[in-house]
Amino acid sequence: MAAALYALLAAFGDAALAQDVNIEALENTPALITADELTYDEENGLVIARGNVEISQSDRVLLADEVTYDINQDIVTAEGNITLVEPSGDTVFADFVELTGDLREGFIRDIRILMADKTRIAAASGTRTGGNRTEFSKGVFSPCELCRDDPTRAPLWQIKAAEVIHDQEAKDVIYYDAWLEFFGIPVLYTPYLEHPDPTVDRRSGFLAPTVGSSDFLGYALEVPYFWVLDDDKDLTVAPILSTEQGVNLTGEYRQLFTDGELRAAGSATIADREESGGNVAKDRFRGHIDAEGQFELDQTWRWGFEAKRSSDDTYLRAYDFDSSRTLTSTAYLEGLKGRNYAAVRGFAYQGQRSSDRNNELPIVAPLAEYDFVSEPNLFGLPGGYITADTSLMALTRIEGRDSRRLSFVGGYHLPYTSPLGDIYEVTAQVQADGYWTHGVVPGSSSVNPSNAPGGETTGRVFPQFAVKWRYPWVRQDGSFRQVVEPIVQAVLAPNGSNPSEIPNEDSQDFEFDDTNLFKLNRFAGHDRVDSGTRFDYGIKWTGAFGESGSAGAFIGQSYRLNENRDVFAEGSGLEDKFSDIVGRVQVKPLKDLDLLYRFRLDKDDLNAQRSELDANIGPPALNLDLSYFFINKDGGTDEFGDREEIRFGISSRISENWTVGFSHRRDLISDQSLRSAISLAYQDECFLIEGVAQRSNYRDRDIEDDDSIFVRVVFRHLGEASGG
Repeated sequence: MAAALYALLAAFGDAALAQDVNIEALENTPALITADELTYDEENGLVIARGNVEISQSDRVLLADEVTYDINQDIVTAEGNITLVEPSGDTVFADFVELTGDLREGFIRDIRILMADKTRIAAASGTRTGGNRTEFSKGVFSPCELCRDDPTRAPLWQIKAAEVIHDQEAKDVIYYDAWLEFFGIPVLYTPYLEHPDPTVDRRSGFLAPTVGSSDFLGYALEVPYFWVLDDDKDLTVAPILSTEQGVNLTGEYRQLFTDGELRAAGSATIADREESGGNVAKDRFRGHIDAEGQFELDQTWRWGFEAKRSSDDTYLRAYDFDSSRTLTSTAYLEGLKGRNYAAVRGFAYQGQRSSDRNNELPIVAPLAEYDFVSEPNLFGLPGGYITADTSLMALTRIEGRDSRRLSFVGGYHLPYTSPLGDIYEVTAQVQADGYWTHGVVPGSSSVNPSNAPGGETTGRVFPQFAVKWRYPWVRQDGSFRQVVEPIVQAVLAPNGSNPSEIPNEDSQDFEFDDTNLFKLNRFAGHDRVDSGTRFDYGIKWTGAFGESGSAGAFIGQSYRLNENRDVFAEGSGLEDKFSDIVGRVQVKPLKDLDLLYRFRLDKDDLNAQRSELDANIGPPALNLDLSYFFINKDGGTDEFGDREEIRFGISSRISENWTVGFSHRRDLISDQSLRSAISLAYQDECFLIEGVAQRSNYRDRDIEDDDSIFVRVVFRHLGEASGG
């Protein structure tokens, strides 16, 4: 009887569309059988278990009113309130089961399956043939949960079929004469439907197509095909067919290795391209590549790369592949061990704006860095430690100036907390840089000046000594706890440590704010240093109240003994002895209210030079997300003038499943809308439908103002379709 019971348990596992059960393993696993009555009919060759029959084996539990084993015919039957609980969490219900002992033939009546992920399968009957094929008659499939108040009501959607076949060898589930029903109402008929069974992780085949239209493409259709090359690699080919631009072939290749991963995507087409000045170049090659990889060499070292290139600067935006304004390609080798970090990198850039001159963009290869932090408590002083950062950079251009740089920044840091509770940090640091340049005109910011000189050699040694003091004061008043912390820092350094012969390549993106007020060097790179003696001061306040309420504020300023206009441009906030005032205020009094305001105020009249406001207000039922940004004459870059923008989004989860939203972004300087969108979505455990309608106001040659509507529909287990 044991072999037949093994077969019975395994058969139910197959009925749940689970992976094939290892019968040999089951036979080597003891089974526990309990029943109210166990009889042996020797004359007819029957073993019968009646009343509360329970069979337990390998985390499987089978319950039934009666189980009979016919020894002569090698057939086992179970009937009456049959329930099987699988180790996976699947539960199978049936009224009657008859199965041969070798598991190759069998019959199940009134089968109902509740899978671990709440997917439901039911059929009037099921027949197993050949040991690898199960046929269900009048089957129903749905991953949707039933109504709590009325479980007999039809789910949101389900598939009803006259016949459902599970082919275990091909691992397919096949439907014949199938209807897709919504709320019990048939909406779509198909004579044949096939999809992989739940044991299949990946399979080659067509994915859901995407349809849409735009002024540039006309009507467009994308038909992806997914090709499984092996267990560790696959390829997706997705041609885009459009009425205005013909065929665009896109693809993505992915592969996993034992020590890393690789992804390579790209596209290619012959299409029109609008040039500067409005001329249209007909039938030009257009395409792009987007690839990345990362590989581990050992526990310390790894290497990787990222390649991003396009045929022209509007292609990615025209086809809606990418909206980046600069494409960055890089390759690197880096290692991290203990307190040591080393890296060698290379960078290449491609601009995506009409004003970009790619021949003047830098090529950095190599950029080698080594950073070291010593163990604490050096020289017998508690907490004292040494840092040492070295770098080697070679920067070239096809057209324009070149530079080579060797840098070293070393320092000793000594933190100390006095018996009174105030905290000190003493830092002694020196930066030494050596430069070899070509084509650099002293004092000029042009990267490709006319009549540029030849090779030059220059350098500097820049020492700094800093003492930072802060004293946190804590007060507890009932549930309200606050901390007031004054902070003062004195930095001693020589003036004039930025000779005009040193080109500024890595320190152009400068912004003075509350995050870098107390940094020794406020520039992002090595080419510029924050020279001169200065005093930084500010006060920080934080408070906590209630169960989750919090607030914080900071305000600070810097005073320099001498002006530094040769380094800090007009409008940067640091060109005078007294700097602008920087700070932030953050308030979160309630769970659904979070406000952050960051500012830079003119030191003379307190007019805002830079303002950033972020607010998130309200619960999911009605939520407002607001961002405001203003900058006045940013002296850190010549790229932008005054900028003032506002962006807000309103979303409402109007019910458990429905969400509606609206967002808008506007340029307040030009009083022009940049982007507006409205969205509506329904989502539950088995179905998602979302629609987005938006208008974008950007123009750049073949990129024009655009109105679009996008709809996406996802059926759980079956896939998704989208279009717009």
